[in-house]
Amino acid sequence: MSNRRVHIVTGMCCDVEGQESIYPQAGGLSSSTKFQIIYWRCAVVYFASSIRNNPHANHVLLTNAERIPNIGNFNTEEFFAERGVKVINLPFTYQPPAEFYHAFRSTFYKFDIVKYLKNNSGDNDSCLSLDSDCVWLNSAARMVSAIEKHGLVNYDLNEPADKPISDLSRRQMQKIYQDLGYKVEEPPKYYGAELIAGKGKDIKKLSEEIDSIWEICLQRFAEGKSKFNTEEQMLSYIYNKEGYAAGTGNPYLKRIWTSPKLYTAAESDLSLDAWHLPGEKGYGIKRLFAQITNPKSTFWTVPVGNQFAEYAGSYLGVPKRTPLKSCLDMFDNRMSGLQKRLSNVKGVLSK
Repeated sequence: MSNRRVHIVTGMCCDVEGQESIYPQAGGLSSSTKFQIIYWRCAVVYFASSIRNNPHANHVLLTNAERIPNIGNFNTEEFFAERGVKVINLPFTYQPPAEFYHAFRSTFYKFDIVKYLKNNSGDNDSCLSLDSDCVWLNSAARMVSAIEKHGLVNYDLNEPADKPISDLSRRQMQKIYQDLGYKVEEPPKYYGAELIAGKGKDIKKLSEEIDSIWEICLQRFAEGKSKFNTEEQMLSYIYNKEGYAAGTGNPYLKRIWTSPKLYTAAESDLSLDAWHLPGEKGYGIKRLFAQITNPKSTFWTVPVGNQFAEYAGSYLGVPKRTPLKSCLDMFDNRMSGLQKRLSNVKGVLSK
């Protein structure tokens, strides 16, 4: 790995009462403690898995939370301190207007993260910001090499041209590109925002571009014009406009769906360096968290590399769903359904 600094970060942006948004993979009221604990748990797994695979990286958690909550009997703040994860309080400044878009409001916090990295990294440092529901399987060395080669690394989702993505297809985005003076002959590439990675100097440039498209979209919203709805759509515009090579992060990271209805894992995923697992927040990631809380568990002793990937995969359903995982998922679903029904009954009785 390069002797320059490597920053591995994620964010924990907590919605407040009255400013909730929709996050389909988690469900529930986004300002509630129950909802937010799901993401705190993810953050613990994210950093624990990176610490195993990237022990010399500068690990930073950025959050707008006033305090770090315990997760049951687990002292979250103490864990981060003992494992060398810096916790930085960072206000959420890229807040869209209330009616800007109905979902994913707090994901614009990634723009605050980019600005933090702009101000706290050297030009030749490598900055890697991944979503908290990502799990590291291997060293970030290959990603760092890609960053040094390309300047900025992105994840191409290879979405069909007419598939709606947060209410805009790539073809519809093409029309907005043209409105903004950037003419493209084909529907533009669409990139996932679970990976934002680049050299310090490219992150600085990215932050400036973010400010530009952010203001443009706010203005278009105020004027009732079509605009980009999410941070992914805005970042995709920047990556396309600036001419960054497409899919330079794809050999190292994959968004993997692991439910029986939508399953995209493959044997080759064991050779990746990180998995993004949106559907595992309340399932495999929760169970992996339970292992992390035990300092004597296999999580902390299994050799990194293939054995670590196979170990994590057994909890996360990669490269296949085991019978045990299927049974545990079914049990969790039934318990969740029971809790919702009990909550509804309590609500009726309290009226």
